[in-house]
Amino acid sequence: MSRSFEAGSHVRYGGNGICLVDRIEEIVYPGQSAARRCYVLRPIRNPGVEITVPQDNETLCERLKPLRTKEELDGMLRIAAGEAAMPWQEDRKLRAQEFRRILAGGDAQALLSLVHCILTQSAVLAKRGRHLSAADDTVRKDAERMLDEEFAFTLGTTPQEAGRYICERLAPPAE
Repeated sequence: MSRSFEAGSHVRYGGNGICLVDRIEEIVYPGQSAARRCYVLRPIRNPGVEITVPQDNETLCERLKPLRTKEELDGMLRIAAGEAAMPWQEDRKLRAQEFRRILAGGDAQALLSLVHCILTQSAVLAKRGRHLSAADDTVRKDAERMLDEEFAFTLGTTPQEAGRYICERLAPPAE
């Protein structure tokens, strides 16, 4: 059984990011005789859009997740920079394939590990007077963008400040 959410609460909903549970209402879908109880969501980045999620559709309801707390986010940052650190893949094609898989999956913990991996490699290259490829830097920015919204909302800050918060905690220590 899925978790229940109240109108007025905020949730994460798949690729739509953070959404307001605007209301819960009975909706009769075309071709059906009975009304279905639905969450009506409004993505915060696109409030003009309404997404209806029937409460009896387990698959769609599984995509509804409560927002993480600051403590949970900080714990995820510690894990990404610690024992779960992702190693750098030297083979460019394999690396790009793995990065695409992680971006498509949208898992916040995997995205944080990816950002940490790229920041660490950037520091290694900087010591040699080199820099990341444009493709790797674009992946880092895409991953950060995917993370910034929830961090900003939870921390009560802007996405830009949330991005700095993430990078400060994931960047390898200066030597």
